[in-house]
Amino acid sequence: MVFSSYIFILLFLPLVIVGYYFLSIFKNSIYQKIFLIAASLFFYGYYNVKYLLLIVISIIVNYIVAIWIQEKKLHAKIFLVLGILFNVGLIGYFKYYDFFIENVNVIFGTDFLLKNLLLPLGISFFTFQQLSFLVSIYKKEEKVENLCDYVLFVTFFPQLVAGPIVLYSEMITQFKDEKRRVFNAENFAAGIYMFSIGLFKKAVLADTLAEFVSNGFGMVDIGFVAGWIIALSYTLQIYFDFSGYSDMAIGLGRMFNINIPFNFLSPYKAESITDFWKRWHITLGRALSTYIYIPLGGNRKGIIRTCINLFMTFFVSGLWHGAAWTFVLWGMLHGTFRVLEYLMGKRLEKIPHSVRVTMTFFIVNALWVLFRAENFTQAIEVYKGMLNLGNLGINQLDMVVGVSGGINFPLVIDIVYIMAMVILLLIVVFRFRNSVTRLQEFVASKRELLVASLAFAVAMLCLSRESIFIYFNF
Repeated sequence: MVFSSYIFILLFLPLVIVGYYFLSIFKNSIYQKIFLIAASLFFYGYYNVKYLLLIVISIIVNYIVAIWIQEKKLHAKIFLVLGILFNVGLIGYFKYYDFFIENVNVIFGTDFLLKNLLLPLGISFFTFQQLSFLVSIYKKEEKVENLCDYVLFVTFFPQLVAGPIVLYSEMITQFKDEKRRVFNAENFAAGIYMFSIGLFKKAVLADTLAEFVSNGFGMVDIGFVAGWIIALSYTLQIYFDFSGYSDMAIGLGRMFNINIPFNFLSPYKAESITDFWKRWHITLGRALSTYIYIPLGGNRKGIIRTCINLFMTFFVSGLWHGAAWTFVLWGMLHGTFRVLEYLMGKRLEKIPHSVRVTMTFFIVNALWVLFRAENFTQAIEVYKGMLNLGNLGINQLDMVVGVSGGINFPLVIDIVYIMAMVILLLIVVFRFRNSVTRLQEFVASKRELLVASLAFAVAMLCLSRESIFIYFNF
């Protein structure tokens, strides 16, 4: 089940909200928590009921290991290692088994069979989240609470399948707060506002751009203009797709009086790759820094080791995003630019801000091509087009737009349509206030109600082309 679907918006969400607040009549919060856990597991199992057992086993094993770490002080490190091996093994099997076997077959000329495993929804997120919990228990930063609270921490549906990767301390105090159990009109209004904005970003903007991207990445002999439009379309698609999801997750959390951490902060306004990763998937960056970069030594062991640690962190980031060499290279290139920025230090500050933002955007845009491509050949075709000054490829924009609803529009209309949309959305990205600012400044009023209503209404008309969020794949 996805947020941007009729069944979620018109059936699942209303029933869960009504049921949750109805149960607030009981003094004991356990009934609300159990209800929310059951709803979250149904939400997860709706996608593929076979993997419902997987997340349940993962939760039980991690909870038991956490208790062992907390109580068996002399052997805490051993249990931590066992917990890490279990989680890494789980994600390694489902996400990387076929990738590993494919490479073994290529390198050694073997013929091992692939299992073609279906990636469990959100496995990277709930596994990383539980790993962080085990580490925090080992460091005595947290204490193991009752099982019900822990299960709710892992399964809370607004952040279950695509993040943000929340910390136990961020959520458990909120789940225990008695004041948050009852309906709060102000929070609910803010939640609907954020959800509506996010739904519009996903259903109207990202899913429209997805059609251009899908058509464009299947083309060959791409011209200059077409190449740039294809690349920019994906840069904008993943922006509005992930931004939309983040807004919807935050909005859903607010409906239940829960503040979910911001995970997205105008990343294309970043003035460096370093700054970009402080704005894009913020909680993943936090997790990678805490559990990869710092344990490797961070910046405490000299310049060379710092550069290696930075590079390895981004290597892991690339591999975390997907079991393909395109993702690995994407991560490595981000790591390379991050290392170069580290070596340049304050000399970067001498470059005008607008130039740094522009340069960063073009680097990110170019690397997104590699991220989106199904293979290196497909990526090379787009890159060749972006450099193909001998062929503008304007006529190819008709192919990028494709046929909509069986109607073939004149070429000039398709060209104006797609170019105007890309330019307009770039202006929105760089000039408009982000969702974080909008939420912080939100005051329930007729104006905000009108904005939310229009965004919601237009988005609902577009849900017939329902598609999953990009980060559901990771």
